[in-house]
Amino acid sequence: MKNLTLKDGLGTTITFGTGESGTDHSGITLLLDPSSITPPGYDGGDAIDTTTHSNTAYKTKYSRTLLEVSDGSFTAAYDPDVYDDVLDAVNDNVLITFTFPDGASIAMYGFLKSFIPNELVEGEPATAECELVATNYNHSNGNETAPAYVAGS
Repeated sequence: MKNLTLKDGLGTTITFGTGESGTDHSGITLLLDPSSITPPGYDGGDAIDTTTHSNTAYKTKYSRTLLEVSDGSFTAAYDPDVYDDVLDAVNDNVLITFTFPDGASIAMYGFLKSFIPNELVEGEPATAECELVATNYNHSNGNETAPAYVAGS
């Protein structure tokens, strides 16, 4: 029987593909070493209030049709050599894949919104806060594309 929960997030990785600009961003994976990762999620949005004067005892609501894919983020150790690669990657729509320790993965189209270095402190590695925005836009064919989930072992 398959585990019903991921027991330990250690070993989760993020990989970047080739962006809309044509630049291959896979090298960023080697230069940014995440210590914490927040994968994307789903948000159905606020309910639509359908209450009218015909209601007699309760307010009524309805769910929205469109889903929003929430943004992802990660904290990563980095080497200053990453700056040129990060500059090329910021705002470049790309396929971003989150792979979990059990081999499961979520691939979404999005872009690196920000790379914000944290304070440099003696005796601690250099880290940065990185935010990823889900676009759901496949730049290779111009279509809306939902995140793809592949089950692990």
